[in-house]
Order: sequence, then structure tokens, then C-alpha cells
Amino acid sequence: MSTAQASKAIPAICNEGCGEQFEVKGFQTARLPGAVEKTYFNCPHCQREYVAYYTDSEVRQLQDKIRRIQSQLQNPRANQSVILKNIKKTQADIKAGMDRVRAAIAEKG
Repeated sequence: MSTAQASKAIPAICNEGCGEQFEVKGFQTARLPGAVEKTYFNCPHCQREYVAYYTDSEVRQLQDKIRRIQSQLQNPRANQSVILKNIKKTQADIKAGMDRVRAAIAEKG
């Protein structure tokens, strides 16, 4: 099962396939075993798949957390430096989680 996610067009080159230039106009999401989601796009010329990232339930919870933290920036009375520190920490946690999931997927081969 896959779904398209809307986003701005991103210029890309199919450097692992046909070598053509194209614009990535959206990402697809596919569910994998173990509650893992793969977010990816395909070259429109040769259909070569490029994986942007993998997430699991833990990473998706961290993504929700960062959205909540970022919304606190709208409050003028909030301690901006503490919020920015929390954002930076959560971003590092997300990156570590995505790296962990990617490594697990690669291990399964």
C-alpha cells in the first residue's frame, strides 16, 4: 500500500539509474513489516526507486513530539532558548532512530 505526499518540486538527477534530470513532486509511503514505513520517490524515466527515509512507531512518535515542541515557539512568553534546545535534541533523536531503522532494513537485506 502506498500513498502520495504533497510537497514542493525538488530538482533531482537519477544518478543510480538512467542519468536523467527530473523534479520530485511528491513522496510515496509504503508500509513494511514491523510497523516500518518507507518514504521514497521513483525516477519518472526508468522507475529507479530512491528511499528518502524509514520510520517506525518510535520515530513517528518523536516526529509528533517535535511538531508539538515547534508549536510552542508561537507563544511569545515561552522560553525560546529552552524550546530550541528541545527541538535540537529531538531532531538528533529522530536522526538516530531513522539511522537505526535503516540499518535494520539493510540487515534484513
